[in-house]
Amino acid sequence: MDTNVPYMLSVKNVPAILTKMQNAGVPDAFGHDFLRDLGFTSSNDRGIIKILKYLGMLDASGKPTAAYREFTNHTKSKFVLADRLRAAYDDLYLTDKKAQDQTAEGLKGWFKSKTGSGDAVAKKIATTFKALAGFADFSRPMAPMEEEPEEKPETLPAPEDKDKLLRKQPTKLDIGLVYRLEIHLPETQNVETYRAIFRALREEMME
Repeated sequence: MDTNVPYMLSVKNVPAILTKMQNAGVPDAFGHDFLRDLGFTSSNDRGIIKILKYLGMLDASGKPTAAYREFTNHTKSKFVLADRLRAAYDDLYLTDKKAQDQTAEGLKGWFKSKTGSGDAVAKKIATTFKALAGFADFSRPMAPMEEEPEEKPETLPAPEDKDKLLRKQPTKLDIGLVYRLEIHLPETQNVETYRAIFRALREEMME
């Protein structure tokens, strides 16, 4: 568990934000602009972006992950959120499998000890967790996490391999030469004359 736990300054709009996320399309990136598009303009609501990154629903750049896309499915959303909470707060769930049932005051002490935060910050972390947990459904076991497909960078051949590849590939610089010989034979009825001429040409071309 990452002990740099984000929190909301105010959690009153957390259920409404999550509901709007369910009903909206999946954005290319989830930032302040998209949050305003959802109808939330208060600076107190901006903390949800760090929360979603902490839960693994957004990547570091704010791009929605597979978990975010699953969350927009109304039949799965509450279960997805529960799974993301169990994964992100895994140390908390190691100490209490039903941590979501604890009060914010009861959780404050655990977060204070785990993160080294003061009372005020630990209380905000606890109330943020409780607001998220209140929207989730923990009635089913945690589902296996779906890994994001990795974008493999295109690998270039090593310099020596690249040289070999270039040598093997035909290029447009290859030049083919065609020789055409014209022979004017003398008019004669003597076959040996023709034979002598062709024999001489063959000997010249074989050298």
